[in-house]
Amino acid sequence: MRLLLGRAAVAAALITLAGCAGGSGGAAGASPTAAAISDAEMLRIGKQLAQCFRDNGVPSLPDPIVKDGRLRLPDGKEDEIEAQYSEQVREQAEEACRGIMDKLPQSALRGGGDEPVGGRPGPGDVDALRAYAKCVREHGIPEWPDPKPDGTFPLRGTALQGERGSQRMTEAAQACRQHWAGGLVIS
Repeated sequence: MRLLLGRAAVAAALITLAGCAGGSGGAAGASPTAAAISDAEMLRIGKQLAQCFRDNGVPSLPDPIVKDGRLRLPDGKEDEIEAQYSEQVREQAEEACRGIMDKLPQSALRGGGDEPVGGRPGPGDVDALRAYAKCVREHGIPEWPDPKPDGTFPLRGTALQGERGSQRMTEAAQACRQHWAGGLVIS
C-alpha cells in the first residue's frame, strides 16, 4: 500500500504500508469520515488489515498502532517491511486486502488533508523529494535520479529498481529520512 504510513508511518494501507508507495486508500466517498470512526474501531480494522497482509504474502507485518488519529506501524517497521518484501508482493497484498482498507477513512491512512503521510507523493512534494534524492546520492547511490514533476522517480527498468531493499538502499533511505519518510513511487 504505498503504505501509507505516516510520514512517520501510517499503516494501512499498512505497507505501501511500508513503502509500497501509492494505494488509493479507498474510493472517494466510499470510506467513512474520520468523525465516524473511533480510535478503537480504527485499530480493530487496522489489525484485520495487518492479518490480511500476513495472509497474503507479508507474514512479518506487525499489528498497527493508532497515533494522532492515524494508523501507523511501530517505529522502524516500515523500512524493515520494505526491505524484506518486494514491491510486487506488497502491492499484491494491498490489492487482496482492498476491501478492508475501504472500511477506513482516508485520514486514517494518509493523515487527512493534502499531506500524503508516507503515502503516494505528488507534485507538492517535489522539493522534499529533490532534497531526498540529493541526500541519497550523497549517501552512496550516486546514480539516484531526481523526481519527475509528478513526484515519481524514473526507475522502472533500471538497475536501481531491482535493487530496492538492498543494504545500500536501506542505509541511504535511513540517512535521508529527514527529507522524505514517505513512500516512493516508481515510474
